[in-house]
Amino acid sequence: MISLEQTVAVLLCAGLSQRYGAGNKLLASIGGKPLAMHAAELCATLSFASRIAVVPPAEPKLHALLSDVGFDLTVNPDPASGKDSSLRLGLAAALDRGAGGALVLLGDMPHVTSAHLLALSAAADEETATISAAETVQSPPTFMPAEAVRRAIAHDDRPVRACLGRLITVATNKSQLADYDYAEQFSVATAHAVRQMGKPFQ
Repeated sequence: MISLEQTVAVLLCAGLSQRYGAGNKLLASIGGKPLAMHAAELCATLSFASRIAVVPPAEPKLHALLSDVGFDLTVNPDPASGKDSSLRLGLAAALDRGAGGALVLLGDMPHVTSAHLLALSAAADEETATISAAETVQSPPTFMPAEAVRRAIAHDDRPVRACLGRLITVATNKSQLADYDYAEQFSVATAHAVRQMGKPFQ
């Protein structure tokens, strides 16, 4: 186990939102707050050594929101080069801070819980990374010990995940791993919230 006090949270927020449509989906409201703030505020409640957000250039509102909840910003100058480029930037920044491990989250996954992040940390060891799993789906959040981070960064000709070796899976439910890519998903989530608010107390 690598404690959160030795761990840097790495929040990836540099995507292009191409499937969402006009605007940055991470600023779109869900549950009464911008999408990215769900993961950001979750990280702020836990005792990480530090918090890094990888962001695109020229997004001052997103930058301000993340800075206000305690994130140091690492700008990806070329988000079009793909998620792995953002991940490598975030992992390198984590190592620069002397991290014993990096817990990688995505800014478009609002339903992750603190209990699940703690479970990922508890299941990792000094060499083996952990990844979230729901049935056949494996996805971030992912916990990477510093040794795995160094291996991944050393091989920039291969995807980060391919450099991690054996992964320990930490089970959760599909709802925790839901990400938001399309405008229609925000409309459905808002409608569901309104219906729930209209239900009588049991």
